[in-house]
Amino acid sequence: MTKLKKFKHVAMGEDHPHWPTAIARQQDLYRQKGEIRTPFERDYTRILHCSAYHRLKHKTQVFFSPQNDHISTRIEHVGYVESISSTICTELGLNTELVRAIAIGHDLGHAPFGHEGEKILQDLQI
Repeated sequence: MTKLKKFKHVAMGEDHPHWPTAIARQQDLYRQKGEIRTPFERDYTRILHCSAYHRLKHKTQVFFSPQNDHISTRIEHVGYVESISSTICTELGLNTELVRAIAIGHDLGHAPFGHEGEKILQDLQI
């Protein structure tokens, strides 16, 4: 085991004591006969194909510069987060399937323009 993989013993896998809780869902999900994906891989796929994820391509994440009209979309941001988190997770010996699902789902439901946008929307509510 490399020094970085020292967290492998706490990774969320089938041998982890909290595995049953981690894979529990409010409602049973459809399962194909002979399913080869783990519950976290299935979560990843469900997020990837949901409408809320697809809408991220139309939401802004960051203005890089007031003099430059280049806008990063949320879906780009989520892709970057997934890439970076998967790399770190692999090096630490953690569950990459879980981290990938968390990474692509982490921005679902956020207001446009991040926390500042949330503040403005809250101020507009009567």
